[in-house]
Amino acid sequence: MPGSLLGVLPMIRRLWMRLPKLVRFMLVHSANGMVIGCLFLFGLIALDVGGLRGVLAKDASGLATFVLFFQTSLTFGAVSMGIAVMGLGED
Repeated sequence: MPGSLLGVLPMIRRLWMRLPKLVRFMLVHSANGMVIGCLFLFGLIALDVGGLRGVLAKDASGLATFVLFFQTSLTFGAVSMGIAVMGLGED
């Protein structure tokens, strides 16, 4: 298994480097924002702010947790992308 993964990594890197620089810029900043959003939500759940942990624990399907993480990461990703674009400046 590790041997096949090592063969795939150079291919992924080539595909990544073929993307336009601005697209890579947007994807990196969006992913960073999503990670920050997930960490923020983990903190809210860990601290049980507003009884959030109890509400999520009562949901047997896990749909509420998924939607909460999806929306939070989407919001933080968009904000991070927006901040990065506004910080670009003009050429």
